[in-house]
Amino acid sequence: MHDHHAVEALIQRLTDAGLRDLTEVRIQAGPTFSPEALDQTYTMLTQDTPLEGSRLVVVELSDERECSACGRSWVVRREDVAGHLVLCPSCGSPSPIEGGASIEVLGIS
Repeated sequence: MHDHHAVEALIQRLTDAGLRDLTEVRIQAGPTFSPEALDQTYTMLTQDTPLEGSRLVVVELSDERECSACGRSWVVRREDVAGHLVLCPSCGSPSPIEGGASIEVLGIS
């Protein structure tokens, strides 16, 4: 559902800006998002809109963490995400997701 709301907001921003006949929308997304789900949702929600036929390209943002409980450093994977928390793969300690919970438009063409 998180992916769906993010894509809805993205499409709204693009259509509000009057963009049409695009071939590609390039975004950066944090580890809370599934690139596959973003792509599928984008394809579904752009049907019968001026954005239909454009392609969503997702650049995955790397999120490197150090656990405050056990000290382990790691790069967050989707498996480490539970809702809006990142769980340490060593000890399970949760930490909030900060910058990785949004998508950012990198470019359109």
